[in-house]
Amino acid sequence: MVNAITDYYDSYDEEGRLSRDNGHQIEWITTMAYFKKLFKQEAYILDGCAGTGNYSFPLAELGHKVVAGDLVPHHVELIREKQSKHPVLADMYTGSITDLSRFDSETFDVVLNMGAFYHIGTEHRQLAMTECLRVLKPGGMLAVSYINNAAVSLLSVGDRLGNMEDVLTWHANQTKDGLFLHMSPSEMEHIAAAYHTEIVAHIGTDGVGYLFAKHINEAQQENFERWLQLHLRTCEDKSLLGYSLHGLAILRKA
Repeated sequence: MVNAITDYYDSYDEEGRLSRDNGHQIEWITTMAYFKKLFKQEAYILDGCAGTGNYSFPLAELGHKVVAGDLVPHHVELIREKQSKHPVLADMYTGSITDLSRFDSETFDVVLNMGAFYHIGTEHRQLAMTECLRVLKPGGMLAVSYINNAAVSLLSVGDRLGNMEDVLTWHANQTKDGLFLHMSPSEMEHIAAAYHTEIVAHIGTDGVGYLFAKHINEAQQENFERWLQLHLRTCEDKSLLGYSLHGLAILRKA
């Protein structure tokens, strides 16, 4: 599975994913808004699924001490290139969120698990939760992102409903290709409860934007900003949470 993940991201533009158009920016804008609101100043942060550093560098620029790691060597190479030009990170490494043995217990104020749950199943999610909480200080915050199963199903519906048999299969299996694994908000909340964490915020980070992608991406800036206002007002609404393509649970360790 690790090889499949690294092979996928070796040919995917993860660097540009969160900025390629208005619709994709919503996830980043929303996530950063909550990070700014909830993380204490000058926190010691582990970004354990850092990708190419789309959260690591902005958080470091805000004054946090940030260690960035990722499973994909190509991503870490890009992080090191950016760090050489703009040295704001405390450290970088290549490794899995399921094995944080390089760090002592109760080291970090914040741990970010922003992507591993997209690709790992129940057993490895348990390993990731155990390790993230082990290295987190009591009272510290753990951010876990995931992909919503219902939203993927809606996004996958084809012209004139011609592919509904496939959609039903994908929804039942919680995956379309075996590489991206989906879950529901209630599953995420069950995980939070199983590890005795408090849910500080549970957010649909991109909301229903994919259903209005053409309108959002063609909108004038002032109208896009109004859409963002509506989205930020409603992104914790339980009735909409499962319709967001990406979910984010911010948890507090006991």
